[in-house]
Amino acid sequence: MALENRSIGYDEVEARDLRFNLDKDSVPRFWMNGDPWSTHFFNSILAAVPDGERWVMQCVRRSLTRLQDEKVRKAGIAFIKQEHYHAREHDDMNNALIEQGVPLDVVERSFKRIRATLERLTPEDMHLSMMAAFEHFTATFAAVFIDNPDMLDDSDKKVAAMLYWHFVEETEHKSVTFDVFQDAVGSYPQRVAGMLIASAIFLPMVEGHMLYLLYKEKQLLNWRSMLKCLKLQIGPKGLLTRLFTGHYFPYYLPSFHPWDDDNRSQIRKWKEVFNATGDTAKAYEAFRNSADSKGSGFKAALAA
Repeated sequence: MALENRSIGYDEVEARDLRFNLDKDSVPRFWMNGDPWSTHFFNSILAAVPDGERWVMQCVRRSLTRLQDEKVRKAGIAFIKQEHYHAREHDDMNNALIEQGVPLDVVERSFKRIRATLERLTPEDMHLSMMAAFEHFTATFAAVFIDNPDMLDDSDKKVAAMLYWHFVEETEHKSVTFDVFQDAVGSYPQRVAGMLIASAIFLPMVEGHMLYLLYKEKQLLNWRSMLKCLKLQIGPKGLLTRLFTGHYFPYYLPSFHPWDDDNRSQIRKWKEVFNATGDTAKAYEAFRNSADSKGSGFKAALAA
């Protein structure tokens, strides 16, 4: 399937230069459903986004001259533009929380040290492999939220609108870094090695940073919040449950391609409404209502 799916979505990769103007007055401290543990679980992920996005942009940019397929090269350029805007908006969100006293700057510095160490200890081809692996994690998170938009029903609407813009664009370009790696390197053992390295780092890093943030916020002993977060992560429709039972292991198949899971139809409503109105809040609401009619039920699973 990999060769057949290689060009899916390339014509949909669109860089939308949007400003959400997130600041300390517009981002609630516990923006994720008003819940400390859930909020800091996602903060521990989102804190890494600006530097992570700039790193994958750098990896793709360095690879452009190695690419044989002109379609992949053009998709890589569009990808770089999308990621530039993502990094900028997540900078604003991180800075808003830092100004409120949430020590995301400490988490950002920790991620940068980890990333710089990986870069120093591995060759350039492995950088591309790890880039593709981390982008697969990002696309998987986006897919879970697209499947379950009610996950953010009780969250801050402005943050939710920004995140769904990001999820849509992560879906649009979800095969680009994989195809860049395949075109520039193409080694199956290196692809697997990159995912194993990313996997060994990702979850311990996220959970460790989450616990640090909760400690600094004096929320470690908030057991009700902890139980909510556990359901969010490993409940029947939890984020990590979905990641490891539905999306993670296929990456190790020699024939794998990100568009084997073709979920373009799920983001069409968001794109239709945004193209008609230019309003991300309206696009998110229309997408949310469309998913409702199809019976999305994450909240019901969370409450069970």
